[in-house]
Amino acid sequence: MRIAFVSGFAWEPKGTARVRAFPLAVELVNKGHEVVIFLTPYDNPAESGRKREIEGVRIVNVDVGEKPTLRHVPLVVKRLCKAIGEYSPDVVHVFKPKGYAGAACAWLLMKGCRSVVLDCDDWEGWGGWNEVKSYPWIVKEYIDRQEKWLMRRTPVLTAASRALEQRAIKLRESSKGVLYIPNCGASRGNVMAQEKALAMPGGEAKKSFGLPAAPVIFYSGQFEAGNEIEFFCRAATRAALRFDATIVFVGEGPHLSTMKDFFARQRSVQVRFFPRLPYEEFVRLIAASDIAAFPYPDNSIYHAKCSARIIDYMAMGKAVVTTAVGQNSDYIVDEESGILAPPGDESRFAAELERLLQDAEFRTRLGSQARQRIKEKFSWSGEPVENCLIAYQHVSES
Repeated sequence: MRIAFVSGFAWEPKGTARVRAFPLAVELVNKGHEVVIFLTPYDNPAESGRKREIEGVRIVNVDVGEKPTLRHVPLVVKRLCKAIGEYSPDVVHVFKPKGYAGAACAWLLMKGCRSVVLDCDDWEGWGGWNEVKSYPWIVKEYIDRQEKWLMRRTPVLTAASRALEQRAIKLRESSKGVLYIPNCGASRGNVMAQEKALAMPGGEAKKSFGLPAAPVIFYSGQFEAGNEIEFFCRAATRAALRFDATIVFVGEGPHLSTMKDFFARQRSVQVRFFPRLPYEEFVRLIAASDIAAFPYPDNSIYHAKCSARIIDYMAMGKAVVTTAVGQNSDYIVDEESGILAPPGDESRFAAELERLLQDAEFRTRLGSQARQRIKEKFSWSGEPVENCLIAYQHVSES
């Protein structure tokens, strides 16, 4: 079977293609299928037009120009659809119902193509990311309408979380053609990067980043409204001050300056900020850390979210503290493979961080069991790829 995967982003910096589409594509190739991932690298124009192959999967970056803007959208969508058409796939699997990928999906459906599968890994429109993003209202309205239209009209839909699965069933008024494919462990190449990072002694790993030998609390993400970053800063500060720990942040976003201002007022706290890092450096910094934390707010965005970063933390044997929201409760068994604190309870979250900082043996046990759980329960080669093939069978019969 010839399969086209379509992503509206570059390979980096966003992770949609790298952490979700690519490992699924690798498993399909391992089963004898041919997969090409078409990317629209508007967020990394240096990749424009570039082609390569990784682990048997071909990667094709559509030409988006040197400085793509909104006025270039129709041209880029046209180029994307042309590239897909020239490949002549048996199935087109579109990742995300927004942006270039969503526009291409809509174009294919309106042209009468029925061999299309839509993948949803976030709640994009009103009630979801529209509520916190700074897009103009008209853009938000377009995103919401397109997302709902595609979720209703695409023949088959794959969902990364149980919340998105239920949303799709509600919008379609049927469970027919809706399949659950959660995010799983990393692809072989990324697993090798993880193992290489873990092979470095902890002290050396910390020194390589200029970190002290004291415990490290790790947080990565997009620093923006809606992700409770201030909640984490307050809770982590309390724990760090008590146990002389260092807080490490990796990421970017509009709230970065607010975070730096917060810690400028907390002069006794050791804190380090890193920008987005290449994956090899990112996992090396995780390996250098003692605790990984990422609190989820109790809202529809995070109920629908399926966090690849939490999977990375667990797969690397780190003790994870998060909140009991959405998919987190599928990945983590509380007190066995991580800690699930009640959402919104800042004192409890801080207390859990303190407990882990205080008890190295407990940290190690949680991390070991977390790693085993990802390995045994969340592998792309099992139910996820089988559900993917069921999706393709559905569209071939429609």
